[in-house]
Amino acid sequence: MPLLDLDKITNDLPTLWDSYLRSWDRTLRSANRPETTRYNYLLAARQLALYLAEYSPDPEANDAADDPTDVTRAHIEHFQAWMIETRSAACGCPKLGHLTRPAGIRGWLRRGGHV
Repeated sequence: MPLLDLDKITNDLPTLWDSYLRSWDRTLRSANRPETTRYNYLLAARQLALYLAEYSPDPEANDAADDPTDVTRAHIEHFQAWMIETRSAACGCPKLGHLTRPAGIRGWLRRGGHV
């Protein structure tokens, strides 16, 4: 049974998040990224989307909760801090890299001209 179930990861996300995550996964697969890497990246993006919709104190987070192209580095850093506070540093620290490194969603959106 595969680790990565894209339907489960995108379940209940806004349409734009679902679309971008599916496209990003296709890009990661075409770059021959391991399934565990793809899973961790996509899970971090899902958790960010849910954080922005439900927990972020930032009033501008509502736009980003609907559209990943509105996500800022500050949103990601607030999300990382929230993960560390509510879970542990081991959970929160990798999230920043999963979301901001060149293969992360911010890098992918930037390369595609979306942000």
